[in-house]
Amino acid sequence: MKKALKLQVAERIREILLKKGWKQQNLADEADMTKSYLSQIMHGTVNPTLETIEILEKALKEPILQITE
Repeated sequence: MKKALKLQVAERIREILLKKGWKQQNLADEADMTKSYLSQIMHGTVNPTLETIEILEKALKEPILQITE
């Protein structure tokens, strides 16, 4: 069974954070969001909006989602 999209997003963010050597707090600061909300995204307890994903992508300077046809 395929993982829920929100869990795939969380995994991708974790992967990027690990590669950059960042903690969640680093990303929360760069994205100007609370660590609490970012933690909810990372645990898959909330569905981030496309706008939130875009903010995170800009803060990470890497894509989280790829839209393919």
